[in-house]
Amino acid sequence: MNKTKHIEKTIAWAMKKGFSNIKADIEGYEKPIQFERQGDNVMFNPDMTVKTESGKTHYFQVVLKADNLRRTVSELTLFHEMAKVKDGKLFLMAPSGHIKFAKDILESGRFELAEIVKI
Repeated sequence: MNKTKHIEKTIAWAMKKGFSNIKADIEGYEKPIQFERQGDNVMFNPDMTVKTESGKTHYFQVVLKADNLRRTVSELTLFHEMAKVKDGKLFLMAPSGHIKFAKDILESGRFELAEIVKI
């Protein structure tokens, strides 16, 4: 599913909150760093990252219920761990109609640094 319009809304939300130094997985922005899972070489791309002036890195992932649940949970687990390492936070960006799906994912794992944002 194409997430471009949702990523654009995520960028607008982040800018409104005062974030800058945005990297996003859409045209016109520098792409965030990709991660490769060892063993099967599966690539994980965050939808957006922000590095703050204090050095914290926040990860933003658009969560859609049409996505592959297993892959989504794997991605979110990785981005949550990376946020911990970078003293940041994981933001689950959920469009209207997908918020319950995002809440269910959070309740299924240990995502203490994650926050759901309605976009």
